[in-house]
Amino acid sequence: MRLRLITTGLIGIICAIFGFMLAIVLQSTLGHAVGGGVAGQSKPNKTAELSATKKAVPKRKILYWWDSMVGASSISPKPGISSMGMPLKPVYAPSSESNNPGQVHVDPAMVQNMGIQTGLVTLGALTRRVRTVGTLQVAAPKRVAITVRADGWIGKLFATTNGAAIRRGQPLFTLYSPKIVAAEQELVAAQKMVSMAGKGADRQAIGQARELVRSVSMRLKFLGVNQVTIQRVLKTLKPEVYVTFTSPANGILAEIKVQQKSPITAGMTVMRVDDLSTLWLNTYVYENQLPWIAMKQRVVASIAAFPGKQFTGRIIFIDPLENPENHTITVRVALDNSNGMLRPGMFALVDILTSPLKHTILVPRRAVINTGTGELVFIETSHGHFDPVKVTTGLVGAHGLVQVISGLGPGQKVVTSGQFMIDVESQYSQLKARFLPKATAAKPVVGTTLAPKISK
Repeated sequence: MRLRLITTGLIGIICAIFGFMLAIVLQSTLGHAVGGGVAGQSKPNKTAELSATKKAVPKRKILYWWDSMVGASSISPKPGISSMGMPLKPVYAPSSESNNPGQVHVDPAMVQNMGIQTGLVTLGALTRRVRTVGTLQVAAPKRVAITVRADGWIGKLFATTNGAAIRRGQPLFTLYSPKIVAAEQELVAAQKMVSMAGKGADRQAIGQARELVRSVSMRLKFLGVNQVTIQRVLKTLKPEVYVTFTSPANGILAEIKVQQKSPITAGMTVMRVDDLSTLWLNTYVYENQLPWIAMKQRVVASIAAFPGKQFTGRIIFIDPLENPENHTITVRVALDNSNGMLRPGMFALVDILTSPLKHTILVPRRAVINTGTGELVFIETSHGHFDPVKVTTGLVGAHGLVQVISGLGPGQKVVTSGQFMIDVESQYSQLKARFLPKATAAKPVVGTTLAPKISK
């Protein structure tokens, strides 16, 4: 009896616990149902929202499937695997909003994978460093020819070595010339007449005698006799049989054409004195570099004899004629050589610092694609959308920049890397726009070649 009571009590406790748990479960279920009904009144259904979103996005038409790495032979009307084992990618019809049949849309996830990079079209100065070579030579205005204007003989030759340095006023040679000696004798006679007329106090005679002195002195000067010699003859009243000729400039001796006691004739060039204080640097540029060259441009020259040192000058002459043998144009630069470091004949590496265009449109050179019949670039109209644009370029400058004559404006973004892959897709888009509408009734072309069936 006692055991039965215990058993009945345990069963009652178990039933109570089970009922309590059932009540909790029912309350939770009813709460969720009620809460869902309330939320359904305040919030839209997730399934309905997704369905509405799908209906809002227009479905794009797939023209064909292909593998861009394989090319046209992989074109297929349905999904598949290309000959390289890659899944075929869909090619969509162009959007009705686009008026450019060559427009290309690249999935943003593929932009980085394809290595597509862009750069800005800017407005600025186009500069370039034209590199060429040149040689040094004596400046033509600094060459002085020593000539004689009367027949005679060399008495003593002081300048005997080509290339020897010489200073202004330094004696070069002495000359005996009967014509010069006769003029000196006339000068001495005229000077004596001035002295005699002065004693007689005849002003007219004094004036005539002085005029005669001036006339004979001018004749000696035209014969090449220097003023120092003329004054010495007037002072001593003795003609000099051997007249000394001196250097008219500082420089070096060149082209000495006489020897000791040599006879010479009137008009003969005895020697030359070259002044090396200024040298000419003749450089050579090609035809395509000529548009960059202008007068007074700054030039920097480097010479092997002086490593690490630069010599600067300005362009003073551009040859109007072209050398037909190597198609180069001579550009001349004046270099200061007052310190005497440079020598004629030295070879120089030359940099011409040019900036012919101060305000022009510039684009990275690698953005321009040469199609053979023209040039084009791809501009980024929006993220992942690229349009081909025909351009006309001009001069190519430093830092990889090129002048744009037409086709682009400042601030536009152009593709600088990966544009060749975009170009392939753009050409297919243009072909598709040109030929596909005419073949709408035809079946899609399948790029794979099917083996013909052989009848047994």
